[in-house]
Amino acid sequence: MTNPVRFLNNSLVSYFCATILLCSFVAVKVNAASLTVTDNLVLRDVDNKAVEHGFLSKKQTIDLTQGEHALVIQYKDVFEDLDMGEDRLVKSDYFVVKFVVTNQQELLLSTSKISDLASAERFAKNPELILTDEVKQELVLELETLSDYKLGLQVTKVVTTLATPAVNVQDNGTASMPDKQDFNSQVINKVDTVPMLKYWWQKANKSEKEDFLNFINKTEN
Repeated sequence: MTNPVRFLNNSLVSYFCATILLCSFVAVKVNAASLTVTDNLVLRDVDNKAVEHGFLSKKQTIDLTQGEHALVIQYKDVFEDLDMGEDRLVKSDYFVVKFVVTNQQELLLSTSKISDLASAERFAKNPELILTDEVKQELVLELETLSDYKLGLQVTKVVTTLATPAVNVQDNGTASMPDKQDFNSQVINKVDTVPMLKYWWQKANKSEKEDFLNFINKTEN
């Protein structure tokens, strides 16, 4: 005869385990959005991590958590060249798409309408992408050249390093903070200055650029 107490305990354990698994599954579904990338876009990196392509179908689908994301993408498609009577491969340089996932569940990243070879070549030089959710609502996205994106990462790393200088450990075992000016000079000497100047110039508004030009004029005089 089955022990009723043992049977009840086993039932309760099974119930709680099933509840925990169900809650975990629901939490993952709520916090993740499924992003589909159309077949004329090649997805290379997601948040600075390379994508393993393998045997992909025409539509590439990945899961993204809530928050900010950056995708490295290339446009690539084949069109008929009517003048030459042959197919032409059209592709863009790799570029970066940045956007924020909030409470969306289904996302689709696609190109603007490309109908022929001429429009494909124009698109390759100046890409325009559309990001929509499950109800066809467009989301805000930002496009950036890959070189500018990499430079931005370098700038962020330098700024973070300057903001948190390493602690010096002396011979006697005591710790001390380095001289701020010496530390800044050491870091700046390791940075390629010209790209950094270009980066901040692109980020500056009109007033800031005018102030900077005034500073240069005063410095030269």
